[in-house]
Amino acid sequence: MTGLFESLGYIFGYLLWFAYGLVKNFAVAILIFTVILRALQFPLQIKSQKSMAGSMRLQKKQQEIQEKYGKDRDKVNEELSKLYEKENISPTSGCMTSIIPMFLLFGVYYAIRNPLTNTLHIAKDSVNAALSFAKGLPVVGSNIEGYYGQISFMSLYSDVKNNADFIAHTGFSDADIGKLDQFANGFKLFGLNLLDMPSSHGFWSVFILFPILCFVTSFATSLVSMKMNGQSLSLKGQQGCMNSMFLLMPLMSAWIAYSVPAAIGLYWIYSSVIGFITTIIIHKFYNAQALTAQDEARRIAYLEESELSVKKLARAYTAETKPTLTKSKPQGSGKSGGKKKKKK
Repeated sequence: MTGLFESLGYIFGYLLWFAYGLVKNFAVAILIFTVILRALQFPLQIKSQKSMAGSMRLQKKQQEIQEKYGKDRDKVNEELSKLYEKENISPTSGCMTSIIPMFLLFGVYYAIRNPLTNTLHIAKDSVNAALSFAKGLPVVGSNIEGYYGQISFMSLYSDVKNNADFIAHTGFSDADIGKLDQFANGFKLFGLNLLDMPSSHGFWSVFILFPILCFVTSFATSLVSMKMNGQSLSLKGQQGCMNSMFLLMPLMSAWIAYSVPAAIGLYWIYSSVIGFITTIIIHKFYNAQALTAQDEARRIAYLEESELSVKKLARAYTAETKPTLTKSKPQGSGKSGGKKKKKK
């Protein structure tokens, strides 16, 4: 799984570096990067909204199935599966829209955690040589950490590159040096280094704002989304996954933001805020209650049309099979035929 996320981070790095090249500021580059990722997820959100509306429309039928088959869970699941298939509804789509952002988050994490290889795309051998050289330097070398070695290197790059033997030992090309010089100058946000981890500064530093804002924005987005769709925290059945994600995702985002570089927390904050905006947009055009009402109106119209067609067919059939009534005159009832001849 790590290899998969590392590969995803390598791909995301191209997009992040492109955004950074436009603005020369890491915080703004992450915002552009987040907008692009969210735009790619937008069609999936619409599909999930439509599926949610379909699930709401089928609630009565689901209850009927559960009441009919009682405790026979296998039969209930079988009938529910048939119902979903018939109505072309996926009950897990809501979970997918919650899982995919977390999946993408790990791709972003590896893009930011290894900025030299995944964002700047410098050869791994040259990067390893640079880290080994930096670790051997007095004073600053002790700050090069193993797991976040590349981030530590970027934080100390301005000090490391002044060493006379730097180029000779690392093997960086002029293009690599140009990327490093450009990238090393844009990590500040209101004076805070986005490559620092909040956990390294403790609970009482200003860096704690990153995990707090992660929790608040993620929770608010989930809450507003559920309120707009007429849901509550006591959801049951196929919505149970969404209910769990409602509580789990904000907590996980806060924990992750506290434990990783602040740049990743900033990405999650951006993602939640943009998600909040897209939720409002989707609710305006794909309101679950409105879609349910439209489906019900179409169903009633279809039934009325079908009933009218049946009545027309019945009338046509009656007209074709109804016997033709003919009137016959009784014999001797006419004036001429009714007179008797007189005897002479």
